[in-house]
This record gives sequence, C-alpha cells and structure tokens, in this order.
Amino acid sequence: MGWSKIVVPMLLLTAAGTAAVWEGITVRRYTEISAKVAAPIRIVLLADLHSSIYGSGQKKLLQVIDRQHPDLLLLAGDIVDDKAPGYGAWRLLKNIGARYRCYYVSGNHEYRSGRMAQIKENLRQHGITVLEGSSQQILIRGQKICVAGVDDPSGFRIDRTASSGSNRSGWIKQLADCGLGIRPEVYTVLCSHHPECVADYQQYPFDLITCGHAHGGQVRIPGICNGLYAPHQGFFPKYAGGRYQIGHTSLIVSRGLCKNRCPRVFNPPEVVTIDILPNKANVNKKTHGRQIKEVFK
Repeated sequence: MGWSKIVVPMLLLTAAGTAAVWEGITVRRYTEISAKVAAPIRIVLLADLHSSIYGSGQKKLLQVIDRQHPDLLLLAGDIVDDKAPGYGAWRLLKNIGARYRCYYVSGNHEYRSGRMAQIKENLRQHGITVLEGSSQQILIRGQKICVAGVDDPSGFRIDRTASSGSNRSGWIKQLADCGLGIRPEVYTVLCSHHPECVADYQQYPFDLITCGHAHGGQVRIPGICNGLYAPHQGFFPKYAGGRYQIGHTSLIVSRGLCKNRCPRVFNPPEVVTIDILPNKANVNKKTHGRQIKEVFK
C-alpha cells in the first residue's frame, strides 16, 4: 500500500509529462460555410516547419497530408529555416509540389537566411506558386476561388541592423494589391505569415485569412492558457492558434510544425485542414467553426 502511494503518482506525472511534450503530428479540422461555393473545397495549411523532419524523407508528414486529400495546399511561411539544414524542407516541398496545387508566402526566418531570392526560385522550380502581393483565380470542381498572398513584413526593412521600424508602405501595398483581386461573388483566401496584423487585414473583405508565425504560443495550458508567448505579440498572445472571427472574415492560425529546441508544451505540431462548404451542406451546427483534433503517431 505504501509503495502504491509513491508509484502511482510518479506514473501519472510521467504520463502527463510525456503527453505535454509529445511531438507527433495532430490534424486540426475547421469548417467554413459560404454561399460563394457550390461544392466542397478542402485546403491544407502548413506553416513554420523550420526544416523539421518527420521520418525518413518526410514520410510521416507526407502520409498525413495525403490522407487529407486536399484540393490545394497553402504554405504560410518559415517552411525553410535560417539555421537548420534545409533537407527536411526541400524533401517535403519537392513531393508536395509534384502532387498538389501549392501556394507559398514568405516568413521572417526565410528572409533572415539571406537566401530569400534563391528559396523562391527553388520553390518555383518545384512547381509551387510564390505569392508576393499577388492573387490568382483558380478553378476547383468547376468553380472559381481566389488565392492571394503577401510577403513577410521583414522583407521590407529599411535597415536590417536597426532595432525598430520596417517600411510598412511596401507591405501595405502588397496587401492592397491582394485586395484589388477580390470579387464579391468569388471566395477569396489570403495567406500571410503574421496573424497579429488584424487591423490591416480588416481593410479588405477577404473571406478567409490563413497564418502561422505564433507557434501556438509555445506553451499551452488547455482550458486556461491558449499560448504563453508569441513573436510580435508577446506574452499571452491573442492569436496564438485556432479560429478567430474578424467581422465577416475567418482568421485561422496554424500552430506550426516546428520541433523547437525549446519544448512545445501541450502544443504538438499540427497540420490544418479547412473545409469550405456551400450553404446547403448538411453541417452539424454544434461543430461548425470549431476545431476537431486528430492524432497521428
């Protein structure tokens, strides 16, 4: 009896600790409903891989993506890291570029590498569309959808050695150019690295905005704290990860796929799946717009 009072709590603590820092892949599903689509569209959002590796040749991550059967992939920046070897990133990009319609926007670490032009050119060679303040109308199941994207704001810095200030006018122009591509009858998705630029995004009637960058706030306490700290948001970030309603626009923030040197706590890496459904779709009102998590070992 005495041993059980010691062993059982130790086992429980061990199990909780293991679960807290688990680095398998989760899939979080979101549903959006719109009168602008007549048939379902599935988007898979990937962000902040930072060249992390999931099995030989990225096999585990590719399997998770393939199981989602996406119509298109959005890559919301920092897929390539500025310090870690790039094998993991390029192995993934080569495979998904050959299999899927992919759209990429840059992240701050990719600019920090000093190789942004080369990274973009390599992406294009892998069949991935690079969005730089641009938008494209594409057909999915015979219906139009507009995909737009902006570069990371760090690409517009006046002086990279300065401690403050970036040339916002360059980034704002890219965003405005994306806004010009909006048509009232066409469902429009904006992909951007930074989720905290809400005041800027609200100037344009995008239907959906997808972002990364926050890494889920690094540390979570489920039900209490959605994220402890995120870059450019500080402690207890408002947009750490999840779905947020901004007027008539949905903002979905990926918690990212990076395996950090600093452990992720109750914040496992994730692939985000977004289903855009027509109004007539039979959707459970209790689950509409809420995240549903799946776990892959």
